[in-house]
Amino acid sequence: MLSDNKELEMNIINITTRNSLRVLQRISGLFSRYGVNIDQMSIFSGQDDLSYFSAIVYSEERAVQKLSNQLHKIVEVCDVRIMNHKHF
Repeated sequence: MLSDNKELEMNIINITTRNSLRVLQRISGLFSRYGVNIDQMSIFSGQDDLSYFSAIVYSEERAVQKLSNQLHKIVEVCDVRIMNHKHF
């Protein structure tokens, strides 16, 4: 996915999911499939049966957008938000 001539941008990907068995495995598998390395990840499980993921990644915008589109297809995913330097 990554090409040598493009600059990598920092993105923060916030994902809200319903608590479910193996949801982290499915999410992390998509990151790997689209060649997006996770620099940092935090997970918080709330009292409302939802989990909140926040991942910092350095990748091309195109790869992050494709990843976001696929994350939306996971049944347990409620919301995906991407923040980059344009949104800070």
